Amino acid sequence: MTWCARLEVFGTTTRTMHATTAASRLRASPARLLLLGGSRAARRASSRRAATSTPVRAAAPSVPSVYGSPGSRTQIVEWLALELDVPIKSVTLNRAVMASPEYRAVHPFGKIPGCKAEDGTGIFESGAIMLYVADLAGSLPTPEARGAAAAWVIWANATMWPALETSRGKCDMQGLFGPVEDILGRSDWLLGDELSVADVAVGAYVKYGQLFFRMDISKFPNLSKYMAAIESRDAFKKTVGGG
Repeated sequence: MTWCARLEVFGTTTRTMHATTAASRLRASPARLLLLGGSRAARRASSRRAATSTPVRAAAPSVPSVYGSPGSRTQIVEWLALELDVPIKSVTLNRAVMASPEYRAVHPFGKIPGCKAEDGTGIFESGAIMLYVADLAGSLPTPEARGAAAAWVIWANATMWPALETSRGKCDMQGLFGPVEDILGRSDWLLGDELSVADVAVGAYVKYGQLFFRMDISKFPNLSKYMAAIESRDAFKKTVGGG
């Protein structure tokens, strides 16, 4: 069974370069042994082994596979991966494959997105996958940083989006976005001076509210400025902003 109808690899250049460098070091190691001393016979034996042995090849790097479909929340994960320069394989699934035992080993409920981690672990729910990608990037260096980021990711998924979806964008906008507006009046981004996984989660769902429910955020100038900055980013344009 073929899962992959569409395969995209983000950020492979860095990983490939690292693998090539490692391979070069491994191939050079027999010759390096000759510089470390020892008897002449030992040096000759080492030289013969270096000349006749098969070069050691570095293993191909393993990258996470993210399964989904065009227009789904998989795009949010892809956006984050591009922003943080984390290589992933993005694989489009059909419903038949989503119901298969093989895919349910990745996502037990057979939904999307799902992620097969570098070590084969299955991760599901877009927020959890996003935090995993942020961890791979090293952008959550402390428990406190991870907790602060997780708070926004969970809020976007469990509070903001359900409020927008159930009300068709007609919920208490001040109650929902008032605190966000205040934070963005003090900082360009939710967690400091740079875009983070928190901004990707919140920004994506604000954009979905605008697209699906014609949600008007003009009463929130800081949020409007924030969304303009998000929509200007290349990674956003290639994923969520590309439909």
